[in-house]
Amino acid sequence: MYSRAQQTAAPSSSSPSPGTSWSSSLPHLKSHQAQVSGCSRAPPRGSTTSFSVPASSTLSLLNVTEFSALLTFVSPSNRQTTVALWDLGSGSVSYHQVEGEGTGIFQVLFSITQQDLLSKLMLFGSAATVDAVCHLNNWGRCSIPIHSLQAGLKNRQLDTVEFYLKSKENVLDPSEQPASSTLTESVQELCPALDLLCSAVRDSHSEAQSRQFSEQLLNITLNFVNTQIRSVLSNAHCTITHKPLYELVCGCSVFTYFILLINLLYRVYRRGPGSAELRDRSGSVPHQTEELHEEIPLGIRQSILTNQIPRAQAVLRRRSQPEQRLSALRMEGLRQVFSCLQLRDLQTASTLLTNMVRIFNNCHEHRTVSVTLFCCALGLSELSSCDSAVLWNYLTALHDQRQVVQWIQNSNSDAPGWPELTPELVNNNTACSTYMRESILDLLARCSFLIELAVLEQLLWRLAQGGGVMAPSPPVPQYRSPLGLDLHSLFITFCLEHGLQYLLYSYLEHYRLTPRNCPLLSNQSLCVSHPWFEMLVKIQEITRDLSDPGLIFQAGLTSAQVLLPGSQASLSSLLLEGHSLLVLAAIMFAPGGIDQVLVQSEKSSRSERSLDPQLLKMALAPHPKLKAALFPAGPRGNSLPSDVSVYHLLQSLHPLDPSKLFGWQTANTLNSTETSELPHFSSPHLVNRFALVENLDFLYYLRHGRPSFAYATFLVQQMSSCSDVRLLQQVWQQVYRLALQLFNVPSVGSASVCFCELLGICSLKLRVDIRAMNIILQHWNQQNTDSSPAQHLHTLAEPGAAEELIGLMEAAVADGLEQKGVSRSSYEAALEWALPVQFCQIHNLTLSSVYPTHCASDGQFIHFLLFVQLHNFPPQQVRSLATQFGPALQAHLSLAFQDIQVYSQRSTGPEEQIGSLTNEEAPGNSAHPRELFQVLLRSQEEVVPPRYLLQEALVQHCPTLAVLAACHQGVELLSCLCVWVLTSVDDATVEEATTHLDEAPQHHDWTLHDLSIIWRTLLSRGHIRPLLRSFELFQRDCPLVLVLRMFELCCDYRNFSEAKAKLLDFQRTLIAVSPSCRHFKRDSPKNQASVLLLTMLQRCSSQYDLHRLLQLLADVDKFLKSNGPDFRKLSQLSQLLQGSDVTLSTRLLHSTSTSVQQEEFQAAVDALQARGRYTQARQVALLAGLPVHRLLLSQLLQEVNSQKAKRQWKRLETRVTFWKRCHDQLTADCTDPESASQFFLSQAETRTTDRSEDQTELLDVQEHCLLLGLASHWLSQLSPTPVSTLESLEKKLWVSRVRQHILMVAMEKESVFNLPPPTVTSEMNTYEALMKEFSFSNISGLNTVTCLSLDGLPGPSEDQEELNVDPVLSSEERRVLALLIGQLLDEGGIHEASRACRYFCLYHPDVWVVLRCRGLASGELSPEPQEDASEAASVKATSFSSLSSFIMFPLPEDEVAICLQRLVDQCRHGGNYCKQVLSLYQLSKVPICSEEPRSILEKLLLSDQPERFRKAQALIKAQGLSADTVSELISSAVVQALLASTQELQVYRPSEGRDTLMQLIKLCEDPNLVGVKLLENLNTVPLRDLSCIVELLIVTHDCFSLTCNMEGIVRVLQAARHLSHTYLAPGEHYSLLVRLLTGIGRYNEMTYIFDLLHQNHRFEMLLRKKMDTDRGQTALLDYLKRCLPADSEKHNMVALCFSMRREIGENHEMAARTQLKIIESQDWVVTPDLKSLLVKVLGLLKDAAESYSKDSCVRQATRCVRTAKLVALQLHFLNQGSNLRLINLRPADLLNAVIALPRCYQVFVVSEAYSYSPDWAEILYQKVILNGDFVYLEELKRHRPLTSSLFEDIFKKLDGTPSKVTANVKRLLTHCDDVYSRYRLAYQQNLYDVTKAMLQDAKTSSYLNDRLAS
Repeated sequence: MYSRAQQTAAPSSSSPSPGTSWSSSLPHLKSHQAQVSGCSRAPPRGSTTSFSVPASSTLSLLNVTEFSALLTFVSPSNRQTTVALWDLGSGSVSYHQVEGEGTGIFQVLFSITQQDLLSKLMLFGSAATVDAVCHLNNWGRCSIPIHSLQAGLKNRQLDTVEFYLKSKENVLDPSEQPASSTLTESVQELCPALDLLCSAVRDSHSEAQSRQFSEQLLNITLNFVNTQIRSVLSNAHCTITHKPLYELVCGCSVFTYFILLINLLYRVYRRGPGSAELRDRSGSVPHQTEELHEEIPLGIRQSILTNQIPRAQAVLRRRSQPEQRLSALRMEGLRQVFSCLQLRDLQTASTLLTNMVRIFNNCHEHRTVSVTLFCCALGLSELSSCDSAVLWNYLTALHDQRQVVQWIQNSNSDAPGWPELTPELVNNNTACSTYMRESILDLLARCSFLIELAVLEQLLWRLAQGGGVMAPSPPVPQYRSPLGLDLHSLFITFCLEHGLQYLLYSYLEHYRLTPRNCPLLSNQSLCVSHPWFEMLVKIQEITRDLSDPGLIFQAGLTSAQVLLPGSQASLSSLLLEGHSLLVLAAIMFAPGGIDQVLVQSEKSSRSERSLDPQLLKMALAPHPKLKAALFPAGPRGNSLPSDVSVYHLLQSLHPLDPSKLFGWQTANTLNSTETSELPHFSSPHLVNRFALVENLDFLYYLRHGRPSFAYATFLVQQMSSCSDVRLLQQVWQQVYRLALQLFNVPSVGSASVCFCELLGICSLKLRVDIRAMNIILQHWNQQNTDSSPAQHLHTLAEPGAAEELIGLMEAAVADGLEQKGVSRSSYEAALEWALPVQFCQIHNLTLSSVYPTHCASDGQFIHFLLFVQLHNFPPQQVRSLATQFGPALQAHLSLAFQDIQVYSQRSTGPEEQIGSLTNEEAPGNSAHPRELFQVLLRSQEEVVPPRYLLQEALVQHCPTLAVLAACHQGVELLSCLCVWVLTSVDDATVEEATTHLDEAPQHHDWTLHDLSIIWRTLLSRGHIRPLLRSFELFQRDCPLVLVLRMFELCCDYRNFSEAKAKLLDFQRTLIAVSPSCRHFKRDSPKNQASVLLLTMLQRCSSQYDLHRLLQLLADVDKFLKSNGPDFRKLSQLSQLLQGSDVTLSTRLLHSTSTSVQQEEFQAAVDALQARGRYTQARQVALLAGLPVHRLLLSQLLQEVNSQKAKRQWKRLETRVTFWKRCHDQLTADCTDPESASQFFLSQAETRTTDRSEDQTELLDVQEHCLLLGLASHWLSQLSPTPVSTLESLEKKLWVSRVRQHILMVAMEKESVFNLPPPTVTSEMNTYEALMKEFSFSNISGLNTVTCLSLDGLPGPSEDQEELNVDPVLSSEERRVLALLIGQLLDEGGIHEASRACRYFCLYHPDVWVVLRCRGLASGELSPEPQEDASEAASVKATSFSSLSSFIMFPLPEDEVAICLQRLVDQCRHGGNYCKQVLSLYQLSKVPICSEEPRSILEKLLLSDQPERFRKAQALIKAQGLSADTVSELISSAVVQALLASTQELQVYRPSEGRDTLMQLIKLCEDPNLVGVKLLENLNTVPLRDLSCIVELLIVTHDCFSLTCNMEGIVRVLQAARHLSHTYLAPGEHYSLLVRLLTGIGRYNEMTYIFDLLHQNHRFEMLLRKKMDTDRGQTALLDYLKRCLPADSEKHNMVALCFSMRREIGENHEMAARTQLKIIESQDWVVTPDLKSLLVKVLGLLKDAAESYSKDSCVRQATRCVRTAKLVALQLHFLNQGSNLRLINLRPADLLNAVIALPRCYQVFVVSEAYSYSPDWAEILYQKVILNGDFVYLEELKRHRPLTSSLFEDIFKKLDGTPSKVTANVKRLLTHCDDVYSRYRLAYQQNLYDVTKAMLQDAKTSSYLNDRLAS
């Protein structure tokens, strides 16, 4: 190349100089020497090559880089141009030639294909650019990749989509398709693009801003699909001739599917998003889980209304309903339409018709296209002439089940008209659903046409669906497996493998398979592996030939081998194992019998039927007879054997000895007896010798149930000899005992009762006892007791067991009634309980009271009286049982039995007498011995019968008569009530209740007043029950009944909850008194209830009852307050006193006086206070309205004493916290200021100080100062303010402060560590804060004008001696005081400093200067005339210069200002105050000018003074400018500054930054006003100046943010949102959007700006400046994570922009982990894709580690590096062809993985990646011991030491290792550095040669000998 270049440049020139480059001679080329780069691919010494170009070409252009060289060769006249690219690395040369004289600009691209170029242009350019490039290069449009379409859809580029679809226009044109391509392949090539377009339509339509793009994309897609279908159908004639028909059908089906999908999208989008769900490619409808309606018409109607007809068809097909066909479904839909029209539901009918027309038209179009194509292909020819594959594919694709079934049936019958079916045809051309395919295969199987022959299981399944495996004929007779086996052999093998014995037996029996017609049955290998198989075959052989006993013999031997473990199929083995009987049974079926077997055994002993005779004899030794019969003593031959009878065989059976038995048998030759008669029970000699003779008495016959025989026997045997009466008693006892012993035998009991009756003895006791015991026995049997119930009852039948039996009988009767469901107190139950009562009466026991008790509990007094009367209960027991009734019935019965008694007369005869009720005379009424009925009869004779009855009731003390009197009509119930009560109580109570009467009670007319007296009397005596019963009898509806019941529930039953319910009912009834209570006034129940309640309270026996009762009465306070105490207040008091020893005073219950109430409450408070219960005392005081400050002060005093006793009191923070808490409590309780001040003063004056330690004294002094401050604070609240007292306290405070300072200085001198830092510790800060809060400077009463005047202030010439004042302070203390006053002046405490100087007559120069400044400025003092002129001039100049710096215009000369300036210069302490006075004085002179204060403020702000804002603030305060005026000035200044086009002088200068703006805004007291003014000024800003509006919103937000005005902030945010969506985003003012976002700074509330910038592809503007704050970055990342989680590109871009290395590393690491999870989810198969994924993972991990390291995230970077090493190691193994898996290992797989690694460092890589500690003992055992890899051991030694414990763990694993590894063990021991461990391990492994060598080695022998000796 160099020589050619030289010849071209200058053929006659000489060689170039050494210092010039070879390329310098190229024409028109200026060259220079390039620097050598380390990245160059050229060889170090250069490289040469040759170029194949035409000879006439010359080099015109050369371009050399580090990697390649580009050369251009041109020919003369520029007719041919050659461009060559020389790759310096590989040395290859690429050429490109251009023919002809080309004009224009050409660019040659090497190393890139046409496809890649167009793809990149499509991605980074536009479709127009791609189209232009294709046009210029004459390229077609068929090479656009699908990812270009993806990029176009992602970027919303419709031109890219249209260009891509244009490139695919002719893809289905037959003329454009290659000959090798098929139509199906071309269609499938378009499917991904169409799926992508439909998916993009669905995704984009879900976003509101993308609806227009979605609709345009939908139209483009539909036009493209229609064009392709038109192209296919227009070329159908040529397609059918060249392509298979099914390709055309499949292609049209695919396009039809997309048309249906696009139509569905159209309908969905017209109705709106979310109205329907779209189908995927498989046709399934996602998220559809609901089933069709149970009623088919309603289900079809619903499916049509919801456009789910295909789903309805699927459900109907599963149910096998006839409506599954489209035509039937359409008819049902039309019927539903007609039904809707009949119901006048026009809207539903219209919807049904619309949906049916749309869906059926789509289906019709699809079917029409397919049928048209099919008809075009067939023409009018016969079906038989059609291609069977095409026809089958067509029918199955249309799911035409009827035609398919007809074809299969006709093919089976060889009928003409249908093509022939073959397995290949069905397998390769079935295009239907899985369900129909299964149905077709089942139908073919039933027709003996099997398709699936490859897999046996599938074949068996199909045979089962057809006719079954055991069909009448073999299903597949010609079937042969790949191994040559027929179906029988395969099925037999299948049954053997799965252990299907019964199925195999049936199969062999069905097909009659034998070893002769099925060779597999005689396969010995199968018999060995499955012994039962041989047994099964041998057993089935028996049924084949029943005449051959040898088959049974063979089957028996085989069965014995299978069933008896360890047996062999021979007679000898069975006999040796002890199965002699089994051998004999088998020999019986052997050919020739036992003789033939024995003969063959003698000849040959190798046969399975051979048997050793001697062995058989030994086996038959236990059976001698059988042995004698089989092996007789004589010789075997033709002689007849001797007869052996059965008697010989029975000789050994001793119970049946024939020598003693069977003597009558003539055949018994062994008989030794002479008797020939068969023995029987009546033989005389047997009777005499063995019979038991017994005489039968009457008891025997009774046991057998024969009473007549027993009676006759008794008469014959007993009565004939004796007729004594005692005999009958004995017989009765015997019979009674027998009957009870056999009570459970009915025949014995009946016979005994009959026998007694025959004898004339009463059988009642016997009958009752037998029945009782049977009832008990029945009950026990039902309870399933373990012991025998009858036997136990026999023991209870003994005398004295009646008490135990009655309890059992009562339990049995009760259980029986419960099982029968009979009420326990009913009449039926009384019949059952009669038996226990009779049992008690017979046995003289206390009568059973169970039934009367039940009657009393249930209130059944009628049944009770009837039962006790019938069974004659004793009166005492009746009275005790009557007490179990309820209170009402109990009172009635007790009163009835009081005077009318129950008595009974018992007769001495056998029958019992029934008692009767009689009237007896009441005691004490001897003058009136009258009966009840006599009184009633006498009353009828009187004029007023009720009055007579009431008189007699009082006379005879009989309440019953009062009840009878109330039964008369028109009677006065009040009189009856009073008489009944008086007759129901004792005489003393009656006398007290009638003392107010002037006449006898029986002659008195009872009134309401009498009742009230009776009421009070009975309540005072506690007789509540008679009152309650009387009102229940005579005034049931009276409200007082409820109160009486409440009284009873509280006092008698302690049931306060029920009592409260009664009390609430009483309250409701007080509103309207019942008409039946007409005798009472309206307020009478209320008064009587008050009396009752007070009585209840006074009668309470305990504080608990009183408390509960007061709680109960608290709710009736509003009804009864006027008539009694305040129950609510007393209840609250009782509640508060709970838990204390203080009781509720009874005076509170008796007296309602206010003074008494207050006294008792105060007494309770004092008692609680004395007990230390301040909380309760406080609550009681608040309840009574008593003052609580005394209580609080007492509590605080107690707490003070308690705190002082603690060690924590020596800490200042403890005292400060305590006194602060005391102050807070006093403030919260609104304590009297005088009392509070006295409390603190008392504590300040009574302090005791131990002067032994300075630190303790300092603590007391500090506390004293605080207490004085608190006392002064409370005193200042008094009116009038005690000024003198406050001044004395302040003087004391100054003395304490001086003492405090002296102590601190002394402690500091002594040691710095003793002095606590005053401003560092938290407790001192708290102390100082409290001192400042309660300072005397805050008391307005002390801060008078007098303090600020010089009058009375000690001057320099005055001292204490002249003033004649006692020295309070020493000279040192006065010095300290002056120092403290100076500090106070610096802090601004002028009043306090002045007062301190006056208190102690102290002259302080600075105080004098400060007060003089104030006096001069206020005009109270005049300047001194004797000032030096020069000094005045200088002061004047200074003053005016200062003033001129403050004000923009000159001021007149002022002597006061000059004096003030001089004083400012003289002042050492309080200078700030003097300067403020001077400034205020100067400002006060400004209003003298003609300008307004607002103008002055504006000019001041316009100045460039550095302190203009501070001076402006002073001006505002001095002139009293309102906040409204200031806010107006600031807002107008801000608006003018933002609108100003020039940089003229403004109040607000945006260039000065945000701090200046904040100072300007803070000039206004209320920044909210500035914000409001700015919002109002927004309307004045023109819309063209959007930047000004944005800045105004930002400033307004700052104003509202200063005061946290959320309402204003919300207004600003709303305005910002409106501005962004209305003006900024449509006008593409994206920079203003960013400024608005960053200026306001509320990123979470303004995420819509992120959305706007993202939608308009301006997201990168957020990555510029002003977003580098932490809040902005965090908000940006949060937005990306929430709204754009899949856009990793933007996430990485943000992270890179803000140098967020950690987030970048997290993204890379997450991506790598995701790829590893994907690999883990797949099967481990080494493929190129796996390697590429691992390479990608490795790169991601490297990037993540690098990013982490840049952000100093060492731990995360280390983790990524370790994982990257693991992935690199995995790639290393994969590249070497190894299949070892190292990534995604579970913990259980790690050990095997590390053992499989060949190198040691690889183990370290894996262990670090998984944080796994390898088991080095196991690894070295596998590697070194077993494999002998000592290189591995050496490598391990370089990384970690080999410890003795490691060798011990290795040697523990040597148990059971092969001996060939001994050499490895010995060699491993040489690496053990511990000599003793090496010796011990060798000794344990019996390596004595190693131990011997170590003992002989001079280096180790001495050490080992010493160790072994020790």
